Amino acid sequence: MKRKNKIMALGALLVATLSSNAVMAQNPASDPDNKLGWTLNEDVSDEFEGNQINKDKWIVQGENDHYENNFKGRAPSQFAPHAVSVRDGQLVITTRWEPDFNFISGKHKGYKFENITTGAIITKKKFKTGYMEIKCKPADAPLSSAFWFTGKGGELDLFEIFGKYPKDKHVEKLYHTSFHDWGKDRKDPLWGKTSWDNKTQLPFRLASDYHVYGCEWGEDFLKLYIDGKLIRCVTKEELGDKWVMHNEQKVWVDNEVFPWKVNPKKEDITEKGVEFLVDYVRVWQRKPSSDITCEMPENILENNDFNNGLEGWDVEGKVKAVDGKGKNEAGKNYVKLSAGKEATISKTVKLKPNTTYILSATARAPMTNMDTIWQNGWLGVKAFGKKGQQPIIKFFKNSWYRQSICFTTGDFANQTYIYFTNKWQKKEVHIDAFELTEVTTDHLSLDGK
Repeated sequence: MKRKNKIMALGALLVATLSSNAVMAQNPASDPDNKLGWTLNEDVSDEFEGNQINKDKWIVQGENDHYENNFKGRAPSQFAPHAVSVRDGQLVITTRWEPDFNFISGKHKGYKFENITTGAIITKKKFKTGYMEIKCKPADAPLSSAFWFTGKGGELDLFEIFGKYPKDKHVEKLYHTSFHDWGKDRKDPLWGKTSWDNKTQLPFRLASDYHVYGCEWGEDFLKLYIDGKLIRCVTKEELGDKWVMHNEQKVWVDNEVFPWKVNPKKEDITEKGVEFLVDYVRVWQRKPSSDITCEMPENILENNDFNNGLEGWDVEGKVKAVDGKGKNEAGKNYVKLSAGKEATISKTVKLKPNTTYILSATARAPMTNMDTIWQNGWLGVKAFGKKGQQPIIKFFKNSWYRQSICFTTGDFANQTYIYFTNKWQKKEVHIDAFELTEVTTDHLSLDGK
């Protein structure tokens, strides 16, 4: 009897442990202990079990000739129902080279629908505010795998990931989030355009493996996460009329072609097609709380805004601090790297080993006309104890905008070298508001593992 009771007790303990682990797995990666009291919204969440898509939850674009929002695909690709399937507990969106497919006639933004079929799904129900998360492996091809949300007047693209980008390999590591403003008059030239975006270069190719991408949408803030780690928080107050998240949203998951960036050829898409693999889509919600803030970790860089001129910074070439309007157009200083010669502003910074950091800056290339003239500046970091890693990100717009680099130091790292340069083009560029912050959550690693 004692032996039997002991076996039963061990069995009960095992069941309790497994149950506890299952509950943990259902919590957001950003809050694994569910300290904020999240509840899963099952209407707009899916584990993709079974052998077919759940039609009670999802609209499959093109099925029964129905296209939500009249969006039939981004030509030359077209959404096709057979591109969407469920296999081994995953959503599979397959992009194929199928020139014999019965494509619709007409054009989309100047391109014919031809050769490429792909897929999209959209939730039938909507939600407002919450924490949205997807675990996935983007298609390893020159396509955009996307997780996004649409509602009246606005759109949030949590990510649009290029698995391959021949023109610039750094784009294959880029985690890009954006707002689109659909609330303006259709005649307004800014209708549907990007009103705000955030670009962070990560330490790995995003299509090489599965990662968890998350976002907390509050009434007046947006927090972005990668593998459970907070990389950016922005507020409604900060963005002003660029904020578009006013109404309920539907969830979208799809593969698209962006032909003005890269137009796939037959050899880019394998004979069996390329797959966007999604382990789950989950949306949690909670009661609003005034205790939730949008504070990021402290900026460890001194004189990051150049209000003390170039104090504490090293310069090469023709570099000067300018008294004028900085990134906030509030009379703050910025730094000008002049045209004609190589110019660089840099700083060596003490860091901790085995620690993840976010390096950000706000910059512009004032002579770019966004049409025929494109001039660049580059933000970079190196010598942080990771062999072969010298991440760099390009700035090219003529208005101030912010971009970031995420990196994790090595076992014996104690410092790093950060810089902004015009070295490769020798054109005029402006830089302001450097930030270097430590990512403090410690339950996950950002090493691509």
